[in-house]
Order: sequence, then structure tokens, then C-alpha cells
Amino acid sequence: MNDTFYTSLIGAKTFSKAIDIVGHNISNSNLSGYRAKGVEFSNLFTQSLGSASSGVVSSQKEYGSQVQASVMSRDQGSLMVTDSTFDLAIEGNGWFGTLDKDGNTMYTRNGSFNFDKNRHLVDMSGHYVTGSMAGNIIVNADATNNKLTGIVEDMDLGEPNAQDKIQLPNMLSYPKQYTDTVSIFGNLGLSNSERKFSTNLISHTEENNTLSLTVTKNENQPDSGSSWSVVATITDSSGKVTYDKKSGTLTFDAEGKILKSTLPELSNDGLDVAVNFGKGSVGLQANDSSDEAVSTSKNGHPQGELEHYGVAKDGNVIAFFDNGFKTVVAKVAIYHFRNEQGMQDIGGSYYMENDVSGAPLFYRDDAGGLITTEGLVLEHTLESSNMDNAEALSSLMILQKAFDASSRALKAGDDMIKQALHMDA
Repeated sequence: MNDTFYTSLIGAKTFSKAIDIVGHNISNSNLSGYRAKGVEFSNLFTQSLGSASSGVVSSQKEYGSQVQASVMSRDQGSLMVTDSTFDLAIEGNGWFGTLDKDGNTMYTRNGSFNFDKNRHLVDMSGHYVTGSMAGNIIVNADATNNKLTGIVEDMDLGEPNAQDKIQLPNMLSYPKQYTDTVSIFGNLGLSNSERKFSTNLISHTEENNTLSLTVTKNENQPDSGSSWSVVATITDSSGKVTYDKKSGTLTFDAEGKILKSTLPELSNDGLDVAVNFGKGSVGLQANDSSDEAVSTSKNGHPQGELEHYGVAKDGNVIAFFDNGFKTVVAKVAIYHFRNEQGMQDIGGSYYMENDVSGAPLFYRDDAGGLITTEGLVLEHTLESSNMDNAEALSSLMILQKAFDASSRALKAGDDMIKQALHMDA
């Protein structure tokens, strides 16, 4: 009789806790990156009542159940497209890292990020998003005239405990590179017609000057190969002002491979520009083995101003400039854990490492290279809660029925005890 009372009381308490867990999931169904919790039960203990006479069947008596664990679901939440570049979602396993004001690291799947007044990348609670800077930005104190110091194609994150704040200025200049080399390649052919081609030059002034080349086959040709005259002229963008004009000779062997160029360097607003015709089979040709076609290439580019940032799937933050160039400036860290279900839930879709989860780590291949294919970063995207509403409501109804049954059994046990206490001797 007492067993009925206590077992049903324990059952009511257990199902009440389970209802709280499911109710907590439902209340966070609209929280981005929320990880739903599953309920696992276990027996409290059993009492052996001895074996059956056959010695085959064991007789035991159980004394209720308890909530053994509330286990985090690792299922992927649905992905929602947004209009903000720094709304980020992780496709696959992984966690964003954030730093609070005390320097504590917390981990989350909620990638709703933006910028604070100092242009640090932060989450909605003001915690700093962690990662690594490429080291190619000089940020001035007044937040203007920030300079890019180099071009970065990709970057590594280093160690997990070495990650820090990410600062992305909203004003950034891509430095101008002056043109000091122009390369000429292709095939002049062997006809006597005049060839003309040109290309723009980046000068140290704001003007884009033009280099024009005129190539003419000489009247007096060597016994073997061919000889050509070349005239190079540098003018302003309108072609009206001549900054420099020089001439030289191009000599080719019997196979049409260039042997020598005597064209000297030219002055582009005071800066030397070399015209490179190549050498041998990798230089300018003069033969009839292919169509006549001459192309030019040059180094240098105009100054560019920041247009926008983008985030690649490997976590690289890329700055795009109005001169058509781009560079990696930072990388958002994606952390992994040996047992992420062991992480400590501290509320608000935040988790912390502990002895059960182990320390955070980055996936690396045998050569030590960073593996970024497990935990892809998606820009303009947020991950919804991974809670299944239909499953949660079904579980809630089942748990409610179980709680009602335990409550009725508890009342029945209580009534039996009352009746026994009022029985006459």
C-alpha cells in the first residue's frame, strides 16, 4: 500500500520534470540556433523477490522512475535566408565562439551578428564574435583612412585558445599599385603591314595614361629570322599630351622566336615602365605558323574603396573593393568538441565547455591543414531552432496523460492509507 503511494508520487514528480523540459523546448522554438533537449528516463531501483520455483524466472519489484538525462539534440535546424551579410549559420557540426565582457568564452549556434560602435563583430547580447584577423589592415584612431597593407588569399586560425575579437572597419582603401611592367605576347606574323596596340597605365597621379606601340617590319632583313622597328609612346588618357616617346628594334630567329629588344624603359609621369617582349618560345613571336594576334598585360591597379564584406563557406571574411579587387581580412572561427552533447547549457542558446565536453578544437588533416568542410559557414542565413513542434506537442500530450495517471494512482494510494487508518481493530 505504501509502495503504491510512493511510486506514484515519484512518477508524478518525474513526469512533471519531463513536462518542464518539453515546455522549455516549445518556449524557445523561435530562438535562432536553439538546441532542443530530449528526455531520457531510468528506473530508480528494484527489489528482488526471489526466484520462481523453476529457477528460470526472476521476480523483481520496481520503485518508480526518474529523469536520467536531458540530452541536447544535434539535428540541423532549418535554414532561413535573411538580408544581412553577417547573419551566419553553420551547416553541419560546429559552434561559433563569443567572448563576454569578463573574457569568458561561450559557444552558440545563433549567428545573428552585427557591429558595435568600434566595428567589432558582436552578437545580439553584445558578446564579441571570435576568430582571427589576417593582419593586413591598419585601423586609424579616427576610424577613417584605414589602409590595406597586403593581399591575403587564405588564412589559418592557429590554436582555439588564441582566437580574439574581429574588427572590420567600414572605411578601407585598397592601395594603388603603379604600372612598372607591360608584357607583350602573341604572334606578329610575317606580313609587311603595320601593327598597333595599346594599354592603360596606372600612374602615381590620378590620371590613367596610355602606352601605345607601333611595330613595323624593317626593309633590310637579316639572312636568318626577321627584324622589326618598334615605337612606344606614353600619352594622357585623351591621347593629346605626350609624356614620353622612344624607339627600338625587335630581332627574331629563323623560327620566329624573339632574340632581342633594344626598346629602352619609358617614363610614366616620372616612373620607369619596362616593356617586356619575353624571351625565346615564351615571348613575342614572328612567324606564319599561327594567326596574327598580339595581346598585352600589365601590373598595377588604381586605388579602390571598400564596397562591402562577404563571408565564404570556409569562414573567411572577404573585403570587396570598387576597383574589382578583393582580399581576405579575417576568419570566423568554427569550434568543435569531442562530446558536444556534454557541453554545459547556460541559457540563451549559449553553452560552455566542461570536463564532459572536452576542450574546443579545430579539425585538421594529417598535414596540419585546417578542415573547413565540416561546419560550413553560410552568410545571409540563420539557423532556426532544431525543435520539431509536432513531436514536442505529441510528447507533451503523452507526458500529460502519464502525469494524470500517476496523480490518480497517488490519490488511490492516499485513499487506501486513509481507509486503513480508520478501520476498526
